[in-house]
Amino acid sequence: MPAFAEGCGGQVVPPVTLLEGPAAMYGVLRGCGEIIKNCVDVGRDYWYIDHGYTNPSQHTKGEFAGNYRVVFNGRQAKPRESNGRRFKAEIRPWKRRGKHILVIPLTKATSDFYNIPQRGWLETVIREVATYTDRPIRIKEKGEGNIHQSLKDCWCLVTHSSNTAVDALLEGVPVITLGESAVSDLSWKFGHIENSYWPDREPVLWGLSDNQFTLAEMRSGLCAEMMKIAG
Repeated sequence: MPAFAEGCGGQVVPPVTLLEGPAAMYGVLRGCGEIIKNCVDVGRDYWYIDHGYTNPSQHTKGEFAGNYRVVFNGRQAKPRESNGRRFKAEIRPWKRRGKHILVIPLTKATSDFYNIPQRGWLETVIREVATYTDRPIRIKEKGEGNIHQSLKDCWCLVTHSSNTAVDALLEGVPVITLGESAVSDLSWKFGHIENSYWPDREPVLWGLSDNQFTLAEMRSGLCAEMMKIAG
């Protein structure tokens, strides 16, 4: 948050303190989720910061290099036109083959924020998937193993709003997103599992790169300039 505040002329305050003007917060823990809900209730603008979409920061492991997403009045980037100049990731060809369906359960933080029971959501998704296919279903909790290993031989990934959907699309694996997601425009419906189609990923994924920044880009004011943030 200090880097973001420095670049846009803002001020860092404790989560329980709200000053005049738009708010900004990192994630939904430590009271930030309640601030988001309060902003929505009263019609107050806010900027949401979290892990980036490609080459994301790993600050929970003490690694602050990488990208952080910056979103206006939401938790996920909205589709936007982009020239793709900031996009550095590789988009691999659609696999068009695979065996299992990979389901990413809700984290506790996401469950609490959206008030969706973790177990109930997972059971509903498993039933829904089984309605449309007899492919084996695998479950991957956050932090459990490597997402790229889990995507090997994967036919489709199902998630609420996890950024693993971006990882999957970059690897050429289709996704089904069931909540607020930056790649909802590329999402299959359950009925597409065995009646597939292959959308053009490039415009959506390019747009994500214009909603993520390094700490240096935040401090320099580039983030504020691109996102039109006034201090």
